Amino acid sequence: MSNHGFGSPAGASTASVPGPAPGWGERLRSLYSGSAVLFWPFTDFAMRIFIAIAFLRSGWVKASDWDKAVYLAAEEYPVSWLSAHAAAATGLAIELVAPMLLAIGLMTRPAALALAALTIVAHTVYIPTTTNLMLIAMLIWYLVSGPAAISLDALWVRGFTSGKSGPVTLAVRAGAWLRARAGPLVVVAMRVWLGIALLALAEVFDPPIWLATWLPITSFTGLPAWLAILFAVLLITGTAASPVSYALTFVVAAFMISGVHPDVTFYPVLLLGVYEARGAGPWSVDDLVEGWLRKRYPTSAGEKVNIDDPDLWLATLKQWWRGGRRIAGMLVFRRS
Repeated sequence: MSNHGFGSPAGASTASVPGPAPGWGERLRSLYSGSAVLFWPFTDFAMRIFIAIAFLRSGWVKASDWDKAVYLAAEEYPVSWLSAHAAAATGLAIELVAPMLLAIGLMTRPAALALAALTIVAHTVYIPTTTNLMLIAMLIWYLVSGPAAISLDALWVRGFTSGKSGPVTLAVRAGAWLRARAGPLVVVAMRVWLGIALLALAEVFDPPIWLATWLPITSFTGLPAWLAILFAVLLITGTAASPVSYALTFVVAAFMISGVHPDVTFYPVLLLGVYEARGAGPWSVDDLVEGWLRKRYPTSAGEKVNIDDPDLWLATLKQWWRGGRRIAGMLVFRRS
């Protein structure tokens, strides 16, 4: 946390003057920022694992029955500019190699691009499903943002963020620029997309077929119309991103467990994890409120935390580990 607008008298020793005690608002903000830094890499890792499992399962089925894979490529989802054997081999290679790269976070953006392209083709020329849409949305996120701290990419790119120019260094800097510039725009598109789907679910409007094909409407089957409209308004306006994410996650998980509809799956929960961790982004009520708070309370607003910084994650992990050990020691001491 940084303090703004405070100075010390000329010639005074600043080391001997204690700073103002942090208020409850600053402590709460610090706790939330620390938890976001700590838990986002685990959420990101879980997302990559679940996405990888979905594609590896499909690839394994095709690898175990090559003739069926060729038949599907020829009859079910043909690609006009590829032969059936070439299309089947290309799809199989992508479904077996790219998911493993995505899971370990190595060459994450190229892997996400290949998987997203494969899924878009399947969604367009085969049977459109909400599972495809959720996978496409998460893969677009990884294409733009890349993986978090628990990844090989985060490990090896640390040596290329500074120093002499070169192809790898330029690629790393381009990835960082893409994450900073396009990442917030993807979050905005994501929340508006989900909000429009909820409005369609509540029958506020009747989307044309071409639009309905690209809306995950059935992912929220079971929501009452009034609740769907409420969530839609909050998402589209970018209001209370974290509470909305948690509430909608709870509702979707409850409907998934109860088996309301086969299209109600775990994937929306993963996608909402991105929204919770990254916030509503620009052009949102949350962004306006945060800007007002920074102007109104500049001494407690603090600096924006980069939750993608692996060094910050390791430092936060060590801090929480030490805090947990201290609390555990106090509990053991009290019992004894």
